[in-house]
Amino acid sequence: MKKSINRREFLKYTLEGSLGGFLCLHSLPKRNKLFETDLSTPLLGRVFKDNAIIYKQPSFSSGMKYSLKANNVLPLAEELIGDPINDRSKLWYEVTDYGYIPANSVQPVRQRTNPPKEQIKSSGELGIISVPYSEAWKADTASDAADSLLFFYGSSHWIKDVFIDPKDDVYYKIIEDRWGDEYYIPAQHVAILNEEELLPFSDAVPAEEKLLEVNIADQVVIAYEYGKAVFLSQASTGLLTEGTDFSTPPGDYKVNYKRPSRHMVHTDKSGDDDSELYGVPWVTYFTDSGIAFHGTYWHNDFGVQRSHGCVNLPIPAAKWIYLWSQPNVPFGQEKFVSNNGTKVIVI
Repeated sequence: MKKSINRREFLKYTLEGSLGGFLCLHSLPKRNKLFETDLSTPLLGRVFKDNAIIYKQPSFSSGMKYSLKANNVLPLAEELIGDPINDRSKLWYEVTDYGYIPANSVQPVRQRTNPPKEQIKSSGELGIISVPYSEAWKADTASDAADSLLFFYGSSHWIKDVFIDPKDDVYYKIIEDRWGDEYYIPAQHVAILNEEELLPFSDAVPAEEKLLEVNIADQVVIAYEYGKAVFLSQASTGLLTEGTDFSTPPGDYKVNYKRPSRHMVHTDKSGDDDSELYGVPWVTYFTDSGIAFHGTYWHNDFGVQRSHGCVNLPIPAAKWIYLWSQPNVPFGQEKFVSNNGTKVIVI
């Protein structure tokens, strides 16, 4: 059995590297834009919930400066260490000219707009929300506000068509993948991915020499090549409390199914923000019951058990696993099934 990364070591690696919960231990091909590389737009933070607090210092005892509302967007200056937020994180953000906020109160985001495409392939194209959030309207752009919803930064969606309104504003038509509902979203808020951005990597490594380990005690995921750790990330596995058991089951598995985007629905919630999740990105399933690695835009509380059984990851970490693990998904394919994927052990 591989040596587990203990909490202190992992916290040291991730915080000193300012990697937001994940760490790549070997060089990636330059073509793979998996992590933040474009610093031309400032780092922002989208507030998850009402009543989040900006403090005078990175300390809960320093006094409150501001109370926030959900989806307020804040200018973030830098990451720093402050009071413990939970057993595995002391990460705070300085909010430019305002104060300090615990990292688990905000989603780190950017504000990047994109030139709209005039045509979309008939099979559809995969797009990523590139702004803190964007309002999407159901059925058509003239719908009542009650028929709209928000799509959040980093979520992924299948774009099926282009619509131009009488004002020459351009919208993309999204068909969500569970119920088939149609939504229209401002095209400039969506970055459409090309084939080069989704090429798999580490293909020279034989499938039997790749391994993904989910360590529930430490709340980390570690990827191995030839028995050597090449990547690790904080995670949030299934919630297990006295009254709730959504735990991620220990055992040996294989990646068996992938989707770059999935609308997830939970009838039994593990939190107050996870019942209806549109465009969950980079979904890598490894059990027949639907447990998967996937990106997470609805919390930034990695290191704490809080999922519905899946392995919640920072979005770049989930994309890394999606492109590194077997099977490889053909470009433009909405889902891909295989019984010969990368081995996964949950301990």
